[in-house]
Formats: sequence, structure tokens, C-alpha cells
Amino acid sequence: MIRLIQNEWMKISYRVGTWIMVGLLVLGMIATLIFAVKTNDENQASGDWKQQLRMINDEDKKELKEMENGFFKRNLEKEIAINEYRLKHNLPPAQQFSDNAWDYVKTNANLLQLVGVFVIIIASTIVSAEYKQGTIKLLLIRPPSRIKILLSKYITVQLYSLLLVVVLFILSFILGAIFFGLNTDYVNLVYQNGEVIERSQFANMLFYYLAHCAMFVVLGTLSFAISTVFRSEAISIAISVLAYVVGGTITSILMFFFDWAKYLLFANDPSQYFMEQVTLIEGMSLGFSLTVLVIYWAIFLAIAFIVFQKREVKTG
Repeated sequence: MIRLIQNEWMKISYRVGTWIMVGLLVLGMIATLIFAVKTNDENQASGDWKQQLRMINDEDKKELKEMENGFFKRNLEKEIAINEYRLKHNLPPAQQFSDNAWDYVKTNANLLQLVGVFVIIIASTIVSAEYKQGTIKLLLIRPPSRIKILLSKYITVQLYSLLLVVVLFILSFILGAIFFGLNTDYVNLVYQNGEVIERSQFANMLFYYLAHCAMFVVLGTLSFAISTVFRSEAISIAISVLAYVVGGTITSILMFFFDWAKYLLFANDPSQYFMEQVTLIEGMSLGFSLTVLVIYWAIFLAIAFIVFQKREVKTG
């Protein structure tokens, strides 16, 4: 199995597009770095932050009384709770500090959307390319079983996904530390189960990136299954990218009106539990979302293996 994975890794490493993706990711980090450096001083607020938070809380509490139960009310309750915690424990908000390394890592978390597209492209082509190039027959006449061959390709996709996330996280932290330094004074607050807890900036960002990794595993599996079923790079990429780009928006709209939408794939992105807003549907939790994702993952993977195992080999 290890030899098969090494072979698949060599295949994607020889592709020019593989390294173009890494290059685009680095260029994205450079672009955000330039923007962050130029706006660093502008982001820092001045004045009495306690008085500002009290005024904000007074306005929010008045607005809260007029709101019905729902997403916006729960989000407002969260903001009020965090502000009161900062006032009680004398913890200034992020606006009172200049940017630090973790702020830059958080900014670059937006580039995880780009990573998702790259993962989809690799997952959509790693199987279909074998059919297109006519090398699938040469691959299948070797001793390893079809299951091992497909599994090696699947593992390679996930390793590439992990590589991109690790590169983004580590390089973002290094660049952020060099240009902005480490600010140990700011305390990150998280609102969970009606309580405010303190969490280090490192832990918060690490969990956020790992949460995206969990989503990328499922997205990569979906694209992998589509590639195996249709055997066409163009169709696989088109369907997967369209689902990735539009799926989240459509799901968010459905979640405003229907509770059953919480069972949809894009409604259960684990990263939402490490963001500043509450979940759209009350009662959702990290454990619930991970369970739903595991079910989707198992279904997509089963489809890919069943189809690849039973289908007659045809190239083109």
C-alpha cells in the first residue's frame, strides 16, 4: 500500500498544475500580507473601550427585547455575554490592539476556500485522468487489487489536502510573527452552551483550521466519488466546484426556513463552531455535525469503491 501511495504522490507531484496551486496559495498569502501591513495602524481603535462596550450593550439589550426567538436574537445574546465578560474581567477587545501573528493567520483562513477548490480539482482528476490517458488498464493488470489501487489514490488526495492546510497555517504564522509579532495581552473569548470561556489564540485558530480539514475530507471524497462514477475530468470538476460554490449559500437560505436543512452536507461545516456567530439552527453542536459528516463520508466512499470494483474498464 505504501508503494502505491508513493506512486500516486509522484504522479501528482509531476503535474505542473499541482505546484501552480501551491504557488497561487503563496501568492494569496503575500497579497493579504501587503494589505495587512498597510492597514495595521488603521485597525487599532482608540478611546475608552469600556464606555464603548457599555453603550453597545445598552443598545443591544434594547434591541433584544423587541426581537423574536431565532438566529439574530441568539447572536445578539452572544455578543452581549462576551461584552459583559470583557467588562467584568477587564479584557479589552481585539480592536484595542494592533494586528499580531494570529490576526494574520485568521485573515488567511479565508484562503481555505481556495484550498477547497484545489482539493476538489485533485480529487476530481486523480481517477478520471487514468481513463482519459488510457493508463487505467495498465494500472489494473498489476497484482494489487482494485480496492488497494483506489484506496491509494484516495489517501493521496487527503494527504495533498492536509499538505495545503499545513503550508497555509505554518507559513501564515511565520509571516505574521515576522511582520506583526506575537501579542500575548489579547484574550480570545468563545461563547459555548450559554457560557463565555477563554481560549488561547493558538488553540482557536488550530481548531478552526482542523475543522476545515474535516470538511475537506468529505468534499474530497465527494469529488473522488463523482470522478469514479463519471470518469470525466470536466464533469467531475464542474459538478464538484458548482456544489462547493453554490451549496453553502443555498443551504444557508434553507436553514433560515426549515429545520431539516441541518442534515444537509454544507450545513455541518465544523468551522462554524469556531467563528464569531452562532449556528443558524438552534441545538446544533460540533458532535452532531461531525456525525452527519461521517455518514456522508461513508456514503460517498462506498459509492466510489462499489462503482470502481464492478465497472468494466473502458478508456477514453
